[in-house]
Amino acid sequence: MITAVRNRRAAISEIALYIGAYLVYLITNGLVYSDTLSKGLSNGDKIVSLQERIGFLWEPGWQSWAVENVKALVIMMNWVYIVTYWPVIMVVAAILFIKDRPRYNFYRTVLFIDLAGALLTFMLFPVASPFAIPSVDLLNTIQEFGPKFYGSEDMAALYNISAAMPSLHFSWTVILGVLFWNTFRGWIRALGLLYPVLTFFAIVLTGNHFIVDALAGGALAALAFGLAWLIWIKLKLTGERLAPQVI
Repeated sequence: MITAVRNRRAAISEIALYIGAYLVYLITNGLVYSDTLSKGLSNGDKIVSLQERIGFLWEPGWQSWAVENVKALVIMMNWVYIVTYWPVIMVVAAILFIKDRPRYNFYRTVLFIDLAGALLTFMLFPVASPFAIPSVDLLNTIQEFGPKFYGSEDMAALYNISAAMPSLHFSWTVILGVLFWNTFRGWIRALGLLYPVLTFFAIVLTGNHFIVDALAGGALAALAFGLAWLIWIKLKLTGERLAPQVI
């Protein structure tokens, strides 16, 4: 009975934590720049120029080829973009919370460190999604081919339209990919690699993120793991435990 009450309280606390994080995500939008959209478009042009100089502005060519030759793949990527993000995150979080609380605590810490770094970047360097930037020829394939409810004007108040850099979509998928790789055995372990790879092509082909956004998201995930690992070591030295066998 006592354990059940504690678990219920812990679950409520975790839910409150996630709701609080989402509210912070909304509140931080526009704290630094009054016109976040204009700044996001301007910074988006900088990303386009950067990738052109480096020589890998491949997104328009990839999307154009896919739309013209394998439209069904594009539509599938639209659904991959939606279904393999929040639904997977919430299901995995719930299973870990119930089955392996220490491991859950570690990966939740990684996730929130990652989020903190992303929110700071969103405030200081907002970047619009590629499909919104006039200087690059990309479609918003979700609005073009469906499901059109996702990212519609009715949903605009629920997310930051200039939060493409770094890609949280890719960054959190990398974190879950590491979890899958460390948790599963045999061929199922390959999900740890396939999941972020699939997400990468989904965010690029749908026009939601630049390749650089994904690279920044991957780097941020690596940094978050490093900081969480240092926290775990400190807790271990002080006699506490954040997660056993986390890496």
